[in-house]
Formats: sequence, structure tokens, C-alpha cells
Amino acid sequence: MDEIRKKMQKLEEKVRHHQYLYYVKNSPEISDMEFDQLFKELQKLEEANPGYSSPNSPTKVVGSDLDNRFEKFTHKIPVLSLENTYNIAELNEWIQKTGIEHKYSIEWKIDGASIVLYYEKGELTKGVTRGTGGVGDDVTENIRTIKNIPLKLKEPLTIYVRGEVYMGFQDFEKLNESFGGKFANPRNLAAGTIKYKNSIQVTKRPLKIFTYDGYIPEGKVSKNSDMLEIMKKNLLPVSEDICFAKGKDIPDVIADFQKKKDALDYPVDGLVIKLDDISLRTKLGTTSHSPRWARAFKFDAIMKETTIINIDFAVGRTGKITPRANVEPIQLAGTTVKYATLHNQDYINELGVGIGAKVKVAKRGEIIPAVEKVIEPGPSGVFQLPQDCPACKTKLVKVDDSVDLFCPNKKCPDREKNSLIFFCQKKQMDIEGLGEKQVALLYDKKFIRSVVDLYDLYKKKDELMELEGFGKKSVEIILKGIEDSKQKDFKVVLPSLGLSEVGHKVTEILIENGFDDIDKIIEQAKSENPMESLLEIHGLGPRTVDSLIKNFTDKDVLKTIEKLKKAGLKFKAQVVKKSDFKPFENQSWCVTGSFENFQPRDKALEIITHYGGKKVSSVSSKTTHLLAGEAGGSKIKKAKELGVQIVNEKEFLEMLKEYGITL
Repeated sequence: MDEIRKKMQKLEEKVRHHQYLYYVKNSPEISDMEFDQLFKELQKLEEANPGYSSPNSPTKVVGSDLDNRFEKFTHKIPVLSLENTYNIAELNEWIQKTGIEHKYSIEWKIDGASIVLYYEKGELTKGVTRGTGGVGDDVTENIRTIKNIPLKLKEPLTIYVRGEVYMGFQDFEKLNESFGGKFANPRNLAAGTIKYKNSIQVTKRPLKIFTYDGYIPEGKVSKNSDMLEIMKKNLLPVSEDICFAKGKDIPDVIADFQKKKDALDYPVDGLVIKLDDISLRTKLGTTSHSPRWARAFKFDAIMKETTIINIDFAVGRTGKITPRANVEPIQLAGTTVKYATLHNQDYINELGVGIGAKVKVAKRGEIIPAVEKVIEPGPSGVFQLPQDCPACKTKLVKVDDSVDLFCPNKKCPDREKNSLIFFCQKKQMDIEGLGEKQVALLYDKKFIRSVVDLYDLYKKKDELMELEGFGKKSVEIILKGIEDSKQKDFKVVLPSLGLSEVGHKVTEILIENGFDDIDKIIEQAKSENPMESLLEIHGLGPRTVDSLIKNFTDKDVLKTIEKLKKAGLKFKAQVVKKSDFKPFENQSWCVTGSFENFQPRDKALEIITHYGGKKVSSVSSKTTHLLAGEAGGSKIKKAKELGVQIVNEKEFLEMLKEYGITL
């Protein structure tokens, strides 16, 4: 019996650990299905051995997202989680017990952050996280910034509303691009954002909410469908896709929902099926963990089996060490997957990953391929990351409670090399002829060590032509590309330096607010009260402002800027004069895909804005035109759904010709 007790204790620790990662850190390391299997295994052991069951077992409480930085609020309604099912057979079994002739609601299970909105006499008084289900974090000020949440209802209702805060895929992609791809998925970003201590930061993040349940303490509502109508009437955002069906018809309804899933612009991980009749809900009641009158039908991520060929690790330009598995290629969610993330050593240890292991790989949030499960361990055991940087042998460190390892050496060759690669990329300075391989070779051959060295390469033209693979023509292309880069505007030069928090979006904000010259930014950073003035700029939060000040008072950064100035790079924004001829006036254009005549594709948008149009980064009901190139992706689908006019490259060129506009 001691073995059973030990097993239960170990399971309790595992479940608590993964609840913490999911609810607090917003960084799950196992799939929902794997977590549910652990949870149910513990439940079964507790039922069979009640004497060994802990009163504080995680099966007796809802997972917690409590954070000690926020005031606590005791919920006025039980905020429970749902029991999950993963196949129709399991779901049918529950429906048979609950009632096949009863009416149920079927709705998307939004993959976001759970929130309860408390309205008193029609006024929003509190926005609270789920927390333990009994007590949550008061994040009211952050919730008030979400634009589709009504702060005042049409009627003076006292109503408690459950909802899910989320971020749409297009909004996520746009925001993530401006941060250099640092966020893993929309769910984590949404959950993390509502926990920001400063609500000004939250206003920068395009969060939305769907509400799905309500409780009126002094009213009698007999059906969930009636409650939803009350919520809609009061302008609470309710999904249009919610439908109602008898229990026996639910499998067909689920099939219809699954057909729509890929066209959605927000993350879902399944469906929620709930009894419509409130009195039947009351009769069935709840467990300590979940209601008996509802189930979540999860769309489990498609996982495929493969073998780990090797495990390598990259030292990024920030010094972060990222391990990844090189796997036998597999087709997953429409793409060929050759690499899958392993995140960090803790993750590798938890799964027991090693070279040669047979594993299952899934796309988390249908974005990032990740090793999810080990089927057969590798012959060499669990892989261990080095303690020293593989590039410069500096001892690796952890930063600010991060589980990730970092190389702190700014002169680390891999950090320097990746900074150079970043600088030359298409999205940055777009230096023709200097791809990743060419930069790496020039670095290894000691021709370049920093971005400043690029602008002295012309002095070594003859030596360059002697390198293998560097003929006269290729060297001329590279040198011309470097020379041409001197014409790049300040709005491109500044984010290309790769300084922390200084991406394209922050650069645009600075320029729009009068900081259109590097000297103005440096002067502000060195002023007596730099924080105060910069924080007044809409779109700049405390962390970004802090980074700006550190960057532009750093001696090495300032020295690099001075040298690049002397090399001829532009550190003052160009004044863009708009044409008096405005054929694109009152039009909003978005762009997707790649083009033959517009490289980078922003060149097309520059023409549109020069002649009176407006550029937008995502397709919405306000978008009038989508300029679509090769491999346009999800924006084309969205444009078709919204009836946005789609223009291909040939049509756009004809349009310009008709207006008398030359490239």
C-alpha cells in the first residue's frame, strides 16, 4: 500500500506542476489530453483508496491562475472548469446519461483566458480571473481597456457574466512580428496581457472577448438560450456560431463545426456542449471540479510519429539557448516538419527526450511544431544541454527567473553572427547577396565581426573574390547591396540594429511622435526625466521605455551608431511628401503574399499611401482592397468572407498604368 500512496503523491505533484505552468506561467509543457490522463489517473486512485486521498488534492479544486501582484476577489458564482472528452463515443455516453431528447447549446471553446465580468445595475464594477474557482485576481482596470466589453449595459441589470479573453490570429501575427516572433501563441499572449500590472500596456494589445454564460441573482431565467438573448440585447459579445440541438443530433452538429474551424481568425481547441434548461442543470449539480451538465469536446492536436535524428541548439542574438530536435520529415497541418522545439532542459527532462528516440510531434496552436511525447527512448538516454556556451565557452546563466539558459557574453561569436544575419535580412536592411550562409562564411573568415565592418568590405574586394563561392559577380552584388543599404530610411535602419524592444512598430511610434532623428532619441534618453516624457507616448509601455533608455545610454550602442553615421547610414527620417493626385483616397489596402515587381512588398503600399490611400496590416470589415501575391494564405480567405476586393499583381499594375503612375 505504501507504493500506492507514493504513486498518488507523485501524481499530485505532477498535476500541480502542470496546473501552475498552464494557469500561472501560461506555458504548458504537455498536451491537454496528457494532462487529463494524469488527472483522471489520480482521481481513480483516490476513489479506490480514499484513506490516502489528500484534502488538498488538485482534483478537489479548480486549477489556479492567482498572482500575488493583484488584489483578490471572492467570486459570487462558482467558476468551475469543464470535464473534457476527446471522441464522439465518450461524448455520446455522457449525452445518453444526461438525456438524448434534451436541448443543448453547442459553441466554440475559445482558447484564451477565462474572465468573470460583474455588472451592478448595468455598470461594470469588476473583471476577475477564474483563479481557484472561488477566488480570482481583480484585473478590472485591464479588462476595461478591451474595446468590445461594454462598460455600461443598455439595461440596469445586475448580472455576472463568464467570458473568454482572446487574441485573433491576424492580430497576433502582426504584434508578434513587431516583437521579432518572441511569443509562442495567441493564448499565452492573451493570458499574459491581462496580468500586466500597468493597464496602459494592455491598451497596446488587441484583445477581445466572447461571453457565453450569465447569472442574474434577482431574476428567473429558465433557459440558457434566453440568457444569451438578454446578453446580446445588452451588447455583450456573444459568438454568432452558438447553436442549439437535441442530444441525439449533436454528432452531426459537431461535424458542421469542424468544417468551419480552419476559417476562424481566433484560436479554438474544441467545442462546449451544455444543457439549455437551467432547472435540469440545477438538478444534475456539480462536482468540486466541474458541472455535470456540460462537457468540452476537445479537438486534439494532430500528432504524428517520427524519430529524432539529432538535437542541436541555437545561440540567438540575445544569447538565449534554444534546443530543437532534428526529426525525420513528416507532413503536419499542411507543412513539412523537419525540426521541432524542445524549449529548454526542464522540458527535455520531463519528456525523457534523447537522440534516436521515437516521438510524437504536434503543432501547438497549429503554429509551432513541438515534441509532445516520447514513445521509445533513445539509446543514449536523456539529452543534456551544455553548461557552457557551445560557441564561446562562457558559463550559461538564467535570467529573471527564466527556465531558459542564456550566454551573457556580448562578444560571443554566435551572438555576433546572428546579429549580422538579422541586420542583413529582407525584413531589415535587405542586403542583396548576404544571406545566412554568406554572412556566416564572412564571419568565420574574419572579414566581419559587427555591422560596422560591412561598410568597410569594399576595401577587401580582391580578397573576397578569392573566397570559394565568391566570384567577381557575387562580390559586386554584395558590395552594391551594402552600398544601396545606405539609402534605407531611418525607420528601417533603427530596428535593424536589433536593440531590445526597438522593433519596426516602436520605431514608427517614435517617428510619429517627433523622435524622427537618432540624436533626439539619445538626447531624451540622457535627459533628467527620460521616463516621464516617453511614457506619455501612446504605444510605449514602461518596459519598452526602460529598454530605450538603457539602449541609448549604452556606450557600445552609441559608438556603433556614430560609426554607422560616418559610414553614411541614415539616422534621420525622410519627410514623405504626399501627392496631390489621390486615386486611392478613401481606400484601405492590405497586402499578402510575394510579388515579382514589389520587393519588399511594402513598396506597393508606399505607392498606395503616396497617392492618398491608407495601409492596414490585417483584413477587416473596414478593409476595401487586398493586394494578393503568391502564397497569400489566410488573408485571402478572410477577404473573400468579408467581400473585400482582391487585386492580384497584374491587375494592380494595370491599375497604376491607368492612373499614369510609373514604378
